[in-house]
This record gives sequence, structure tokens and C-alpha cells, in this order.
Amino acid sequence: MDLAVAIIHGIGMQEQGNPMDALHPFARPLVNGLRRQLGVEAQRIEFQSLYWADLLDKRERAYMRNTDAAGAPQRWRWLRDTVTTFLGDASGYRLVAGASSNSYQQVHARVRAALTALRSRVNADTPLVVITHSLGGHVMSNYLWDQYKLNKDCPSNDPFLGMETLTGLITLGCNIPLFTFAYDSVVPIRFPGAQVPERLKDKTRWLNWYAPADPLGYPLKPLCPAYNAVVDEDIALPVGPWLLRHTPASHIGYWSDRRLHRRVAGYLKELLDA
Repeated sequence: MDLAVAIIHGIGMQEQGNPMDALHPFARPLVNGLRRQLGVEAQRIEFQSLYWADLLDKRERAYMRNTDAAGAPQRWRWLRDTVTTFLGDASGYRLVAGASSNSYQQVHARVRAALTALRSRVNADTPLVVITHSLGGHVMSNYLWDQYKLNKDCPSNDPFLGMETLTGLITLGCNIPLFTFAYDSVVPIRFPGAQVPERLKDKTRWLNWYAPADPLGYPLKPLCPAYNAVVDEDIALPVGPWLLRHTPASHIGYWSDRRLHRRVAGYLKELLDA
């Protein structure tokens, strides 16, 4: 394979399935759209979904079942369920000081396992593109930060698993800014990877797409001068069905939007052509 593409989801309940499937249900609309755009060229790409929702979904569902069993009065139940799954993911994914195991470590272990499954189908020097949605951008940013710190202390003998062949980063509906306000100084991840093939070094891109009506998707370059330097483009693009693309529901519209598929596929083809 000439290129590897890993796709990670964000907040909200995801359809159940095998975490190690190459394509979990959440990723299929995007991958199918990219394959349609790329045609036969898609055969040169190995896709892998990075699925972690079940680690927190079961806790959120258990809480909601318990409130029902307790007969606790609740109004606007559909909105309460949505808030529980969305904010539950954002608050549940965090590093807990002093804990021997926590959701932060569990999520990262799941990401590592899926990347290892992808690595089993590609070479150690295969260029990698990561596509993130929503909270997945924050998860991957943390994962990369931790991995590069580990590489500094103990260099990886596998560039791919060390994330050093990371050539493209595509963030969709990204809410990284919401997790930076506790810090006086904001520092982005190192990008691209240190072992990107020479032929692709002028093709590395961090492309951040956000729908203007998406309340959970943000431009990244205004965060600070360092982000402005490392992010190539903030691209405002209404996504989803035309009835929803100018509403907050556009947050879930990235997966199936054909215009987005066409533009992401264009970047992947640029890498393949190189």
C-alpha cells in the first residue's frame, strides 16, 4: 500500500461493533465517499477506523438506566440523553492523577491497538494521514503529544507506530480550543512527523474543516501564533443535507458530505501522485 488513512470519531453514541474492525460503522460513509471519488486509486490506500466510544458509552448508558429505575423526574429526556453522551465523553476522557488506570489511558490503548492493526497491513515507512472528527481531534492531539514525548525519551524502532510518518492531519468539526482555556501558554503538537518520506515533505498538510453553523467546530489558527504556524488552513464549509447544513446539526454532517469527500480525496490523490 502507498498510503495509510486512520479515522477517529468524536463525542456521542456510536453504533456498536467490533473495535478492531478495519471499518467501524461510523467511518463507512466517509470511506465509501472517498473511494467513490478516488476510483481505482483507492486500492492504493489502507483504511482503519479508531473506535473508542464503547469505553465510555457503557458508563453513560448505565447512569441513564439508573435514573429511570430510580423514577427521578426528568423533562426534555431526548436533550438530556444527548447532553449526557456528548458532555459525558468530553468530561470522561481525561487523565486522572494518581489513578492506576483511567479513561484517558484506556482510550489511548484502544487507539494504539487499532494503529497496530493498520500497521500489520502496511510497511513501517508508509505515509499516514489521520482524519479526526469532533473530540477525536483532541484525543489524537493528546495521543501524538504523548507519543512524541515517548519517542524523545526512547526513540521508536517503528516509524509508523511512532507516528513519525504522519504526513496529513485532517480535523473535522474540531473543538481543541475548548480544552486550551485552562492554560496560559498553548502549544500545538509537533507536525508533521519527523520521518515523512522526502518526496512528500512539501505535501504535508494540517487541514481543519469546520461548518460555520457547527457549535462544536472551531477554527484553529486563531488559537495562538504557534497554531497559526502549524495549521495550514481553516476551511469554513457548510456540511450535511441542505436542510441541516446551516443548523447546529451540521456537526454530524461531515461524514456523508460529498463536497467534503471530494476535497479530502483531492488531497489524498495529491499524496498518491507524489
